This record gives sequence, C-alpha cells and structure tokens, in this order.
Amino acid sequence: PLRVLTYNMHKGFDLTNRRFVLQDMRQAIALTAADLVFLQEVQGEHTGRARRVDGWCPVPHCTYVAEGVWPHVVYGRNSLRRHGHHGNAIVSRHPIEGWTNTDISTNRFESRGVLHATVVPPGSTKRLHALCVHLDLLERGRSMQLERIC
Repeated sequence: PLRVLTYNMHKGFDLTNRRFVLQDMRQAIALTAADLVFLQEVQGEHTGRARRVDGWCPVPHCTYVAEGVWPHVVYGRNSLRRHGHHGNAIVSRHPIEGWTNTDISTNRFESRGVLHATVVPPGSTKRLHALCVHLDLLERGRSMQLERIC
C-alpha cells in the first residue's frame, strides 16, 4: 500500500494570505508519513516576495518541503508572472522515472496544469501513473479540464 497526500500550499501563506507559514506546512506534511505528496499552488520563485517576506525560502517550496524526507521531486510550472512562477509538484519516497506537465487552462485568469509522473513503487515491476492537478474554480472549467485529462 502507498500513503498519498494532496495539499494546496497557497504559495506558503495561510488562508488569509497574510502570514507566511511554509515551515509549519512542511512540518505538518512530514508528519503524515505519505509516500507520495501532490502539491498545488507551489511557489517556484518570486523575487518580490523574497525581498519583502520574513523567512522567505530561497529555493522552490517543493524542494524545501521534500528535503530530508522525500528524495524525488518534480515541479510543473503553470503560472508565470512578472516576479516569478508557481505550479504543481509531486514529491515521492520512490523513484520517479519521468514526468510531463500539460497546460489545461480554460481561461486567461487561471493558469492550470496537470503534472503527470511515472513512479516505481518498491518491489513492483509495474509503474504507477501519478497525476497532480489543481482544477479551475468554476464548475464549467473543471468539467472541461477533466474531459481533457481523461
């Protein structure tokens, strides 16, 4: 059996977007002892926040979260902005053979992607296909995205 967790990192901030809580997130995620972790809204880089936010992490947040627990990390950039980018990530205890990131955006306001990784579970000759997605806010967009994924 594999333990799987999915978590929206909200770019390292709390739900009010006022407090930077990446260290707390990292600790909570590690406590789950998950084998595979699917992360959404992962901050890859943000030069503006790096200058303004106390305790800002200088490496991609998925790398920081995975450090010392999950040796395998893939990141798919979905949203490119003037000061940086964010997207989805998969961190794994087991080797990742390959990965792709596919744009499934349905409008110009929400940049969305599906991160597909092939994971090799221990003692298995079969590959596990892991899909990390962060779907649109509106139901119509989500339906379109799910059709594309299928």
